[in-house]
Amino acid sequence: MKPRPNRAATAGIIALLMLGMASCRSSEELKSEQYFVTGQQLYMTHCANCHQAEGKGMSNLYPPIAGSSIMSDKARVACIIQYGMSDTIVVNGKKFSRPMPPNPKLTEIEIAEIVSFVSMKWGKDSVYTPIELVHNALIDCKPD
Repeated sequence: MKPRPNRAATAGIIALLMLGMASCRSSEELKSEQYFVTGQQLYMTHCANCHQAEGKGMSNLYPPIAGSSIMSDKARVACIIQYGMSDTIVVNGKKFSRPMPPNPKLTEIEIAEIVSFVSMKWGKDSVYTPIELVHNALIDCKPD
């Protein structure tokens, strides 16, 4: 009769292997994952009501985020999130003129997390948006 492996020992080995794999990821990868997850939660709370869970917007009312060229300008996205927008915007050849309200209660880190989520989910980015980028953008675009 062959001896059966000890389940506790097997579980321990698996846990060590998983820990080893996790430690192989860089701090940038881990931070990107953290920002993505937290950003997704914040997006669902503050943005999805109008822009929808899949970023497709609402018909003629609210523009899509998914597939929008605005995703290439993280600083502009941060400013729009914080200060809102009342101008007409053209997204994918379609005009939208409903104002977007500001989100003055969101902190810079929360905005960085939302920008990270939307730019990784629907843009062409694969890393988080640094809080320094958001901080500088919000200073540059602060309304008078």
